[in-house]
Amino acid sequence: LLVPSIQNFPIEYQRRVRLYSVNETNNAGILEKIPNEQFGICLVFNFFEFKPFEILKKYLTEIYQKLKPGGMLLMTYNDCDRAHCVALTEAHFTCYTPGSMVRALAKTIGFDEVYHWNDNGNLTWIELRKNGTLTSLRGGQTLAKIIPK
Repeated sequence: LLVPSIQNFPIEYQRRVRLYSVNETNNAGILEKIPNEQFGICLVFNFFEFKPFEILKKYLTEIYQKLKPGGMLLMTYNDCDRAHCVALTEAHFTCYTPGSMVRALAKTIGFDEVYHWNDNGNLTWIELRKNGTLTSLRGGQTLAKIIPK
C-alpha cells in the first residue's frame, strides 16, 4: 500500500523511504529487520484497534527495542474499559483490548505513560516514553554531493 503513495513524492524522498514487510504469524520478531534503538518516535494510528492483545503485546515489546532511549510511542487502541469500545468488539468490528491491560503491559515492558486521552467515541490515544534521554548526533540534512572527477 505504501508504494503507490510514495510515488507522488519527489524521487529524492522516494529513495529515503525504507519499506519493510512484517509477518505477525511466524515465531521470529515482527520488526526483526529493523535495527534496535533507531527511532526517536513511532506513530501507530488506527492499527492496534484491529489486533488481538497477544499481537499487540509483541508489537509493544519490539517497538520498545527499536526506540532510542527517551523515544516516544504514540498510538491509538480500542480501550475496552469503555462500554462503547466493548460494543464495537461485540459487533466484530475491533479487537478486545482493555485499556487497563494495555497500560499495565506498557509499564511492565518499561514505558512511562506521558499522556492518555479518550474522545466521546471509540478513539483512545496514549503517549508512551522509553526511559532515558533522547539525543541525536545528526546536525541536519546533508546539502552537498561528492562528484567524482
